[in-house]
Amino acid sequence: MFDKPIVMIDFETSGMSPDQGGRVTEVAALRIVGGEVVDRYVSLINCNVRIPSFITQLTGITQSMVNKAPPVSEVMPALVEFIGDATLAAHNASFDEKFLLAESGRLCLAPRHDGVVCSVKLSRRVFPGLDSYSLGPLASSLGIRFKGQAHRAEADAEVASALLLRIGEHLGERYGITPVDPRLLQEVNKLSAAKVASFLQKQPLLKAAANPAQAALPVIPSTKAVQRYRHYKGGIYELVCEATQESDLSPVIVYKAHNGTYWTRPKIVFFEMLEVDGQMVQRFAPVAD
Repeated sequence: MFDKPIVMIDFETSGMSPDQGGRVTEVAALRIVGGEVVDRYVSLINCNVRIPSFITQLTGITQSMVNKAPPVSEVMPALVEFIGDATLAAHNASFDEKFLLAESGRLCLAPRHDGVVCSVKLSRRVFPGLDSYSLGPLASSLGIRFKGQAHRAEADAEVASALLLRIGEHLGERYGITPVDPRLLQEVNKLSAAKVASFLQKQPLLKAAANPAQAALPVIPSTKAVQRYRHYKGGIYELVCEATQESDLSPVIVYKAHNGTYWTRPKIVFFEMLEVDGQMVQRFAPVAD
């Protein structure tokens, strides 16, 4: 799914900002390789800081738990090493990266992660129109369940990782982008919501154009009438050609909407059968002339 490692991170803290005296109290970092979590680093952290009562009420992390935890001078070097040069991801990434850099700076550490992906921003752009993009409600709306206590680092990182994987699946199914380069996610983070769809629609076509030797012959020769397909939810689309995905040589279908925009889907998805109201229908059915 992802062609380079991504580390999803979540900090629990004693305050909202390191600039205002907040310190880290717990961290979870989950390494995503391909389409699954393959490794993790999880630890409570002792920064010799007082835990406010409202933080204990929110997270369940007590003063006693933190007092017994490994010191920050031990946890942060291990965390920075665990992240390495992978892309860093977090739900509200500016918050977590700010604490990572602040705590690393105190110890003269230099994180070397390859950019940052914010799953909040991604979700707003890829799944527009949802009621909430806070981690709990967002996960619920996408059918993702917490496996532990919310507002604890590992449980939050688990759900955020599942969310990122869901976004990766969506980009493959909706736009034919597979595998997904983490830097593409970073670019989507920077776009306004209105520009995201057209940006993503162009990606498979750009790959095919950059590698013409890998493109297959058009499905419909130019001497024949254009083949049209009706989507099972409505809408008529013109089939443009069949191409080969650069990354894994899998076949994709390129098709055009009535407004002139171009779309791609994996061939197996384009022609798959779906159960709708108890009946099997083709996702895209050919339209008779």
